[in-house]
Amino acid sequence: MDWGLIVLRILHVGSAMAWFGGAIMGSFFLQPTVKALGPKAQPFMDYLVTQRRLGVFFPVVAGLTILSGAALFWRDSGGLQLSWITTPTGLAFTIGALAGIASFVLGGILIGPSVAEKTSVQNELAASGGEPSEVQRERLARADRRMQLADRIDLPLLFTAGLLMAVARYL
Repeated sequence: MDWGLIVLRILHVGSAMAWFGGAIMGSFFLQPTVKALGPKAQPFMDYLVTQRRLGVFFPVVAGLTILSGAALFWRDSGGLQLSWITTPTGLAFTIGALAGIASFVLGGILIGPSVAEKTSVQNELAASGGEPSEVQRERLARADRRMQLADRIDLPLLFTAGLLMAVARYL
């Protein structure tokens, strides 16, 4: 029994499930609820980000997924042997890995800054107690557009990565 392989697979699959499941929850349930609640959602979001550390959770599970996946890829490919990488199994793992890495990078570029921008504006509004200015409305709208773009790109990439990883060994 190869305990190293078992630990890597548990880390990879477990963290990938948390990453994808969290992305689904955020996209289909959390974001629409926060948007519907408007300023009333701010205490909830503050708690989620500061106390529950949501902004730390996703980079950690995504990073664990990628690092453990890279170790598994290295092992399976015999140290990145092109003869394995170009097999149907190797290609499926490679494309899946690239989709996961692209999702991670895009998440860092689109999601993190968008959440930070929205939080910043909401904190400004909470401090002033007033209505958002035109500049603040535009900042919120821009952050919303980036989040929507991230959803349209990120979820399909994660879904592709998961499907390819699930079937690669059978190709």
